[in-house]
Amino acid sequence: MSVRDGAATIDDRLYVLQIYPRLAAHPSTCCNLRVQKDATAASVIADAASALGLDPGRLYVLAEVKECGGEEWVLEAGDLPVQRFLLWPRKAQEQHPQSLGFYFLLQERNRDGSIRYVHLPPVSKEQEAQRLAARGFLPPPQDDFADLCNLPVLNEDSILNNLRTRFCKKKIYTYAGSILIAINPFKFLPIYNPKYVKMYENHQLGKLEPHIFAIADVAYYAMLRKRVNQCIVISGESGSGKTQSTNFLIHCLTALSQKGYASGVERTILGAGPVLEAFGNAKTAHNNNSSRFGKFIQVNYLDSGVVRGAVVEKYLLEKSRLVSREKNERNYHVFYYLLLGASEEERKEFKLLPPEDYFYLKQIEDEEDLRHDFERLQQAMEMVGFLPSTKKQIFSVLSAILYLGNVTYRRKSTGRDEGLDVGPPEVLATLSDLLKVKEELLVEALTKRKTVTVNDKLILPYSHSEAITARDSMAKSLYSALFDWIVLRINHALLNKKDMEESVPCLSIGVLDIFGFEDFENNSFEQFCINYANEQLQYYFNNHIFTLEQEEYQAEGITWHNIDYTDNVGCIHLISKKPTGLFYLLDEESNFPHATDETLLAKFKQQHQGNKYFVPTPVMEPAFVIQHFAGKVKYQIKDFREKNTDHMRPDIVALLRSSDRAYVRQLIGMDPVAMFRWGILRATIRGIAAFNEAGRSWAAKTSGVVRPVSRTPLGELQRSNTTIERIRASMLDFYFDHSEERPLEAFEDIFASYENKKKSKSTKQKQVIPKNLLDSRSLKFIVSLTLQDRTTKSLLHLHKKKKPPSISAQFQTSLTKLLETLNRAEPFFIRCIRSNAEKKEMYLDEALVVQQLRYTGMLETVRIRRSGYGAKYTFQEFIEQFGVLLPKNASGRKEDISALLGKKMGLDPTTYQIGKTKVFLKELERQQLQDTLHKDVMRKIVFLQRWFRARLVRKEFVDMKQAAILIQRSWRRYCRDEQRRQAATLIQAVWRGHRQRIDYHRRLRGATKIQEKREQRRRRGMEHNQRETERAASSSSSGISTDHTSPPKTKSQEPAKLKERSDSKELDQYTFVAWKMKEDKGGKKEVKSSPPSSSPVRPSTLPLQPVDPGLERNGLGEGGGAVSLQRRPGGMKEKPHKWRGKRAEGEQAESSMDFTEKIFSSSAAFPGHPSRPVSQPHGDRAGKGLGRNPSIKISRATRVSEQWNASLDREITNANELRHLDEFLGNQVNDFRSRGKSLSATESIFVTATMQFRENIKAMYSLPKPTIGYKGLMTSYQNKVIHLAGDKQKGEVQLVVNLFQSVLDGFIRGEMKKVEAEPAKPAKARKKRRKKNESMESPLDHVLVNYQVNIMQSCDQCTSYIWGMEKAFMCSYCKMVCHKKCICKIAIDCYTFCAKKPGGQHFGVRVCHLVSDKNPVPIVLEMLLEHVEMHGLYTEGIYRKSGSANRMKELHQRLETDFHMVCLEDYHIHTVTGLVKQWLRELPEPLMTFTHYTDFLHAVELPDKQEQLHAIYKVVEELPTANFNTLERLIFHLVRVCKEEAHNRMSPNSLAIVFAPCILRCPDSADPLLSMKDECALSVCVEMLINEQIRRYNEKMDEIVQLEYAETLAVNQLKLKRQNTAPSTLLSLLTNFRISFRFGSKPHVYLFNNSMCMITKQAFFSV
Repeated sequence: MSVRDGAATIDDRLYVLQIYPRLAAHPSTCCNLRVQKDATAASVIADAASALGLDPGRLYVLAEVKECGGEEWVLEAGDLPVQRFLLWPRKAQEQHPQSLGFYFLLQERNRDGSIRYVHLPPVSKEQEAQRLAARGFLPPPQDDFADLCNLPVLNEDSILNNLRTRFCKKKIYTYAGSILIAINPFKFLPIYNPKYVKMYENHQLGKLEPHIFAIADVAYYAMLRKRVNQCIVISGESGSGKTQSTNFLIHCLTALSQKGYASGVERTILGAGPVLEAFGNAKTAHNNNSSRFGKFIQVNYLDSGVVRGAVVEKYLLEKSRLVSREKNERNYHVFYYLLLGASEEERKEFKLLPPEDYFYLKQIEDEEDLRHDFERLQQAMEMVGFLPSTKKQIFSVLSAILYLGNVTYRRKSTGRDEGLDVGPPEVLATLSDLLKVKEELLVEALTKRKTVTVNDKLILPYSHSEAITARDSMAKSLYSALFDWIVLRINHALLNKKDMEESVPCLSIGVLDIFGFEDFENNSFEQFCINYANEQLQYYFNNHIFTLEQEEYQAEGITWHNIDYTDNVGCIHLISKKPTGLFYLLDEESNFPHATDETLLAKFKQQHQGNKYFVPTPVMEPAFVIQHFAGKVKYQIKDFREKNTDHMRPDIVALLRSSDRAYVRQLIGMDPVAMFRWGILRATIRGIAAFNEAGRSWAAKTSGVVRPVSRTPLGELQRSNTTIERIRASMLDFYFDHSEERPLEAFEDIFASYENKKKSKSTKQKQVIPKNLLDSRSLKFIVSLTLQDRTTKSLLHLHKKKKPPSISAQFQTSLTKLLETLNRAEPFFIRCIRSNAEKKEMYLDEALVVQQLRYTGMLETVRIRRSGYGAKYTFQEFIEQFGVLLPKNASGRKEDISALLGKKMGLDPTTYQIGKTKVFLKELERQQLQDTLHKDVMRKIVFLQRWFRARLVRKEFVDMKQAAILIQRSWRRYCRDEQRRQAATLIQAVWRGHRQRIDYHRRLRGATKIQEKREQRRRRGMEHNQRETERAASSSSSGISTDHTSPPKTKSQEPAKLKERSDSKELDQYTFVAWKMKEDKGGKKEVKSSPPSSSPVRPSTLPLQPVDPGLERNGLGEGGGAVSLQRRPGGMKEKPHKWRGKRAEGEQAESSMDFTEKIFSSSAAFPGHPSRPVSQPHGDRAGKGLGRNPSIKISRATRVSEQWNASLDREITNANELRHLDEFLGNQVNDFRSRGKSLSATESIFVTATMQFRENIKAMYSLPKPTIGYKGLMTSYQNKVIHLAGDKQKGEVQLVVNLFQSVLDGFIRGEMKKVEAEPAKPAKARKKRRKKNESMESPLDHVLVNYQVNIMQSCDQCTSYIWGMEKAFMCSYCKMVCHKKCICKIAIDCYTFCAKKPGGQHFGVRVCHLVSDKNPVPIVLEMLLEHVEMHGLYTEGIYRKSGSANRMKELHQRLETDFHMVCLEDYHIHTVTGLVKQWLRELPEPLMTFTHYTDFLHAVELPDKQEQLHAIYKVVEELPTANFNTLERLIFHLVRVCKEEAHNRMSPNSLAIVFAPCILRCPDSADPLLSMKDECALSVCVEMLINEQIRRYNEKMDEIVQLEYAETLAVNQLKLKRQNTAPSTLLSLLTNFRISFRFGSKPHVYLFNNSMCMITKQAFFSV
């Protein structure tokens, strides 16, 4: 169809056209012609032929070439070349040589219409090229193309050959641009497993092999990216595979949107498909699973891509199939499923017969498969939400419909009454029982009709044919009503009540699966409507592919040549245009009382005799023919009028409304909203009456007066008079009436949502009233969605003038609404093609395929997709998406975009055009542009990273340089000062030496003088002595000699004796006693020392080494050293009054020890840093004082021995020891609190710190096998005390710490004694219990989870089928699917991690390889976290600040080598915290996994906070076991960090910002621009996890505090009872003693037996 610019105006201007002949005789001649604007191509060809002197007997064609290398557009004889010429660029219009790419070609045409191309190589060269390719000298030519637009030669044969080649390779999908062509192979191919969904996820169309999952993926991400609704239109004739394609699409869309958090809607959508197929599909001559109704499934999404709800709309159920079918066709599937799959009990309950015993059914063959299909149907109904009781109601109605077909008629043989006898009796009885109607009313409705006149009501008997029609009409009405109710139920299950709120934005993807084009041997009214719907879809396809596309090109002013296509508007007008359309003529004839099918056919022929789409038929043939787009179809006119007015008859409606079964009445109800309101009203009245009756009965019993029973309603007497039923009727129940059924049983599933069927494992009380109750508003909303196609609710009221709309009118209305919905969305098209008519597997009937390609216009479609532009962007959209590639100051003008595409990208000018407001690109160029954008963004990101790293290195270098300069400056200053000092020292030394020499010489001179004087005196004395000697020489010689020798001896000994005497006086008061130590060991006996017999000898040296620590006890100085200095007893006897004075001073000093001990405490021992103990006298007196004054008790606890420090080296390896320590500290604190005195400041700090420290101990219960050292506990306790004391009470810190260490040492000693006393028991082997849904980890890195198959799939191990609704196992990462029995056959690694081999032992290794049953959390991470919890919780900015890079590298290497030999205390706390983040970042896959990345994003983007939390925890539960345990440990660690926010300044938000990139990072293949936008959502996700765990942590702690308080009360009460009760009475009290207290609103009662067991707190604490 050529589009011309209106009528040509008269223009005398001449235009120059340059014609280039492509002929053998004129290879390079150019012909210039001057022609007018209205010159046709035929006239131009004639002028050119005459100008060139060509043979006029040959045929020529004129072709337009728009661009170099572009396609040649052959002009028809009536086309106007000048108008094409005027669309060229202005430069090409002036002169258009071939180099510019715009010119006309003159070519010769063969007699058969084909063009003779003289420029093509001869055939021999092609054969030579093929021969060389076969020999391997040339690459083999491509034999199949995934996209038909890439075919080198485009014609009908090339398309068919390409499809045939791909089909033989089992490639049933082919692209035609963005249109998917699917050929039905009539065989299941294993290409629909979940791994294919993952393979095509977020991939560009055309990057991978064509697949239907690619269309679903592109539609899904286009919806999220553009924020525009999408729709997928599946078209094709019957048997082409549309229904199966719909199932594949829904499966892929739910898999893409589910993202780990299944709200129930996805499950319902997947279950709705099999249910609708069972009730609406049947086996036909063309298709084994033919849809006998149309459906449009609209899936609604939130902006995040999570499914929010869905709507199913159905169109025109083929009711006539229920009662009559053609040869080789069957009834609806559900009947065969029920008859062959029901159990014996169900067969008896529903009174089922074999299929061959039913008139409405035929013999079947594949019985075994149908039995399995019944099981799958029941599972699908459970997925939708049908309760067992509702399924029974449905199957009962189905059984009744089958029995209706067995009702027979015969004329009455006796009597004058006209009428029919109906039978057989057993069928009527069974039918009456199934429908719960009276048999006589049933017989009357099947044999008589009621006619209402103005003054009377007539009852007339049916004729035989009318009776059969009435019977079949009842069956069709009942089945159609049942189908409508099922659709209503499914829509309610898919309803999200927020859809009724207009404030919440919502996106959608619609999937249209409508009946295909049909042409049977006998075509009736159903085929007429079906083919009309296909005409509308074909028009919709043409409108979007051809009309709108080409109009947009012309509006944008780009160079374009319109492509002709087959327009079917005329056929649509023939059928539906007012007032002469066939549908309107049919409605007119249906309203005439005396009209027949023959008069209808005559009116058709009269009105449309000259219409080319209405083909006349012979006069006597009761049929007419319509020329559809797919070919001619002959329709039989029989029953057209009857089927167009096939409403529910009033007699049948009255009969079914009288049923005792509420479900049947609900099916027939015309307005479900009115029925619902009326049911609620009647149930309320019945309830009030029941309460009144119960009140009267109770009053009569209490007063002793027997009152008569209240009056029984007449309706109750008519139904039953039994006592049980009367009592049952008086009960409060939501009854419409006193029938055996509940009146709202039809809405039983709607009232009790299937979510309430889930068993809650929590201890909370179950909710009695369901959450999602049906209200009138939601019901009205559901009914309004499908109001246009409620044919079963159209009741023909005889007393009303206005008649209900006809079937054709309703069908047109529904189609109009459908097309309006499709026009509001961006469409994707899937063309399904039937491979053969015999339903053979993998067989291609070329003639049939070509026929379908022709009437669908596939050649024209490929041509416009090939020449058109698949990508369109407005200038603003182009700037927003590709602005990174534009220059910095580019304003988005046309010149900037042209420069980008032409110069920078180097694109071929024929592959893009720039219009007035839009940029047009071909698909390959768009992908190239997208790849260039990605590379440029990555290049700039790498540049920024490189620049940032350079800045960091530069800053580090500058800091090191400044530090080096500072060191050098300091060193030089030091050297100068040292030189000066040395110089000064030298000067001082020289000066002092000089002074000393002077003094020496002076003293020498003085000494010399003194010596001279002494020498003189000596000489004078000697001289004097000599004179005296000589004077005494006269004495006697003996006396003189004796007296001369003795005096010198006495003079020499006297000074020595005096000196010795003085020394002995100094040692009289003290003496060395070496035996003191032995006496202390022997006992506390008073030592009576006596002075030794001889004076002690003064030792030359004193040993100063301390005594062995083993000889000390509790740090008190029983022996202060190896040598003790003590007073002599003699000294005490000499001055007793002085000793008593000293003793009084000691007692006085003891009373003021609080101040002095604080000074001594600075040198007290501390864990890991032992110090020398200080001896303390009078230890016994101090020990007695401890019991009297607790303050002195704290004051005295300042001496810590080295033996205490040795006990702190012990590690806790059992959780029970932690619990015992917690109880022990609790008892110590309770002793302080129960003392009855006010606590001092030191005691208050001790109590508060101990209680807070107990929270840390409780937090350690979560560790299954803790390895915590007591030194770490002491460090943590000291940090807590330091922060509690603050600067004001800083002096109390060491006192409290030493007291706690003494308490802790006592507990450790007790535990050690228990361990020594009790022999080690062998650990009991616990049986591993695995949850049903727990993941199974394969040794080959597969993480297998339980998976319910929704569509048929294939096992990746044994290649056998996995049928729908079966259970299988699927790998969470690579999406491999297999049977449970095939798990042992897995021999291939999970390809997700096969390329990521572990690079170390503890860093860069998958979490699953670092855990075991003994260590559920990686041991290195656990060690790092424990260290941070013990030493770093009070460090400000603990995770915000970074540690030294060199120290982190060193610690990293040591942990990789041997983590057992690493002492983390040697490293700064920021080094350890930095290594924690590094360990998380180096994981090959983050803790929260790449697979669940988008799941967490979608969960955060939900509107409600509770929904967000529920969704996040739902995804967390789906993590692998190793990741789950590690994440749980990490989050709990972050909770403990947040608990000390007042000190470390780390809030949940701060921690989330730090850890979100570590544990929840995007996949490497993600778009970097989009991933940058997700950072905020990732932080919010982690922050919500931390806040929720903090809330749970606080709740558990509060419960434990309440429990401990109740325990304390219980113990105190038991103590009082024991003190005030006799022993025999006490035993009985202890046996049955009960203590009751409350947690919130729940009372909890605990029993104590005679063993006085303590209340365990383990049951109330879990992380």
